[in-house]
Amino acid sequence: MTRRLGSWLVIVLCVGALPGGASARPVADWLDLDAEYRVQTTYVNPLEVNGTVARDVSYTEQRLRLDPSFKLADFGRIVTRFDLLDGVLFGDNGEYGTEPAPNFGMGLTSRWPNSAGYEIGLLQGRDPLNPDSYGPVLKGIAPLKVVHAWGEVLLPFGVLRVGRQPSTQGPGINLHDGSRTNRWGVSRYSATADRVLFATKISEAFRMLVEGKGYTVDRSMDDGVFLGFAWDQVVEDDLTVGSDDLHQVVGLVQWKAKEPGWFGLPWKDFQLQAVVGGRFGDEFDTDVLAIPITLAFGVGPVRFRGEFVTLFGSTTEISEGLAALREPDESRRVIRDQEILMFGAEAVLDVETGPVTSTLEFDYASGDSDPRDTTALTTFNFDRDANVGLLLFEHVLAFETARSAAVGIQNLRNMGTKSFPLTELASEGRVQNAICVFPQVRYEPIDGLGIRTGALFAWSAAPVVDSIMTLLNEDGSAISDDAVNWNGGKPARYYGTELDLQIEWTYRQHFIWTLEGAALIPGAALKDESGDAVPSFLVQNRFTFVF
Repeated sequence: MTRRLGSWLVIVLCVGALPGGASARPVADWLDLDAEYRVQTTYVNPLEVNGTVARDVSYTEQRLRLDPSFKLADFGRIVTRFDLLDGVLFGDNGEYGTEPAPNFGMGLTSRWPNSAGYEIGLLQGRDPLNPDSYGPVLKGIAPLKVVHAWGEVLLPFGVLRVGRQPSTQGPGINLHDGSRTNRWGVSRYSATADRVLFATKISEAFRMLVEGKGYTVDRSMDDGVFLGFAWDQVVEDDLTVGSDDLHQVVGLVQWKAKEPGWFGLPWKDFQLQAVVGGRFGDEFDTDVLAIPITLAFGVGPVRFRGEFVTLFGSTTEISEGLAALREPDESRRVIRDQEILMFGAEAVLDVETGPVTSTLEFDYASGDSDPRDTTALTTFNFDRDANVGLLLFEHVLAFETARSAAVGIQNLRNMGTKSFPLTELASEGRVQNAICVFPQVRYEPIDGLGIRTGALFAWSAAPVVDSIMTLLNEDGSAISDDAVNWNGGKPARYYGTELDLQIEWTYRQHFIWTLEGAALIPGAALKDESGDAVPSFLVQNRFTFVF
């Protein structure tokens, strides 16, 4: 079974925010409901900047999200989230007699579409050990997914939440709740945990002690000091064996001030938050800590949000898989307790001047140019929904890393390993091993119409190395002469320059039409062994209905 912990994983080790009130609309005294349906058409040419496997790629996908909440006033609620047709393509897709199968043997006679999506997989008749053999292929998708289901009770001294619940509330580089908070593209995932959580507004207890019985409790969630504690069951596996369990504990302190008025300045929405999360288990001697720190505030026309994350500890889980990749003979494998040391950071500064908002964004994710299990794990990954730009990370690098991961998994499939860390090599659009400078400008000429432009300049924190092909090429003690990038070229540092454009029209707050475009000029880190890489272009058209 895959254990999602490693150098290519954003380790979900923190509560990103305390549980707030539901945003769903009241339908009845006992029911709130939110609904969102979106349809997005994407065209990328080429998806593969060094070959011909994936050039004119175009598809239309959809998702219906329902958020019903069953409540009892002043006591608690049961909250659920359902995603329907998530990632399902328009059309009756596939070949009859294979999976996914269309509903009709001929497109000519098709009367209703099926539930098929796509992934990066092995193309028919190709060599499974060659990265060039992988491209977009169809896959079946379950039409209904239960994302959240939890119960919540309001206690006199806090809130208790139990069940499958979001790991965080709001956006972040370490965790993202899957909400519509991204400036570019869409959110596709929701960091989720099977969790028992307790949170309290500790500042109210202090004020009650100071002011006595006459004090009126402030129940607001945007002023005060909050504490949160959580326990997660990450892995259970064999019910009769406790040593294969993986647990997580989290502690959080959060200070919020809505309009503090410090130094006579127009402060607003101040937030300072620190989290300590630990994930531990016996099976792979896992002992990892994550410490995310967040600072956000506004002063007049200026808004700032910054986040810094460090992850450190050790585990043998990655070495279980990499040792098998490096040494097919199980008797000669050496399983090592690897050190983990990763860093990630983001800083976003907005300045409003009338209808124009100027933004400077900086992003950092530590990298690793030595994929061997004899060295520390140092590659940090942003959360999947912490989008940076539209094309480079979301599509081009997602494709390149996915096909390399598929080669590694094929090599491990019959080697008897207990760990498949190579699944985490596929970035799935996450920012990893990167230093980004991303200036942007948004212009709102009339209410409801926004035009956003940006220029993304992206370097790697360490020379870009394809972990799988580099390990398979290893022939001695030095790894530098065996290292190749995702396209078989020499490791380099500059990913490229991406130019982004977005035009978005919102009609009566319930309908959003978004048109996005991007152009990528590839750098040396994307070039193949011949030094070639062609520019790539993207166009996205999206309709979103919100109720």
